[in-house]
Amino acid sequence: MNELPGELEDYWADFRRSLARRGRSEATVLVYRKSFVPFWAWATSVGIVDPAEVDHKVINAWCDHMLTQVARRNDRTIYETDMTGQSVPKMLEASTRRIRYANLRPFFSWYSKEFDAPNPFERSDPPGDDRPAPIPMVELDDIRRLLSTCTTREFSDLRDAAVIRILFDTGARLGEVVAMTVYGWERRNDLLTLIAKTGKRVVPVSPTTGEALSRYLRVRAKHPKADSSAMWLGPKGALGQTGIGQLLRRRCELAGVDHINPHKLRHTWAHQYRAQGGSEGDLMYLAGWSSTTMAHRYGRSAANEHAQAAARKIALGDRL
Repeated sequence: MNELPGELEDYWADFRRSLARRGRSEATVLVYRKSFVPFWAWATSVGIVDPAEVDHKVINAWCDHMLTQVARRNDRTIYETDMTGQSVPKMLEASTRRIRYANLRPFFSWYSKEFDAPNPFERSDPPGDDRPAPIPMVELDDIRRLLSTCTTREFSDLRDAAVIRILFDTGARLGEVVAMTVYGWERRNDLLTLIAKTGKRVVPVSPTTGEALSRYLRVRAKHPKADSSAMWLGPKGALGQTGIGQLLRRRCELAGVDHINPHKLRHTWAHQYRAQGGSEGDLMYLAGWSSTTMAHRYGRSAANEHAQAAARKIALGDRL
């Protein structure tokens, strides 16, 4: 069982003794421990090491943190297939968040009585089903930082810049990017053919992305494997999903930003498309979705952003 720093294990021992005195089973103790440990692992990571420092705002912040946590089993991340057809880490279920909240509460009830302190749970907001996990986005400045590492005329720089721009400009899935061929770009009209399990679709690319593709293809023509139909080449030939993933990881390290995977760029593209006024129906086609569910979701996230920007512009509080 994971050990915690400082006096936290002493507090746990005292709490556990109280549970034993009240006849609580070992199973109950174990269940409480499963909430106690992750809470304090998070709390200590943000500089909170004493129960006396925990108020309702800290509990609420922990609940918000759980919205961003991935589900794990036997110390391994659990994956699921989302509506875009991608395998993505599964987030903690709402029921799991509620259980952790409920099973941490007895410790602070004990602590408040034992030390005559306020119980932070009395004013906290319990997790609920109506708080969907936030859509993971990439800051546009971080994408600019990635591109700033690809400024030479070297083969790898030109290729990587084109890949990054394609991912952000079209929202293409990783598998669709890997499957791209040199024949799939209609150069004169800047149209790109994407092929996936859900079928084939043709999407436009911006002039800037078109320029990046054109520059890459000119140096690609001199590559030893230039006869390959695969769009993206490495030293040994066509790049696969692992190659594209390593490409992004390397650029993130060079740019000094947190790791950005292709799927997060797809999320960002969809959000930005709706935020700039793109319609739900057009987004469905461009993304290759057969359901309106995901388009609705990005419409809500874009509406939230619009509302926040409008509120800042109006700034009612400044009128007082």
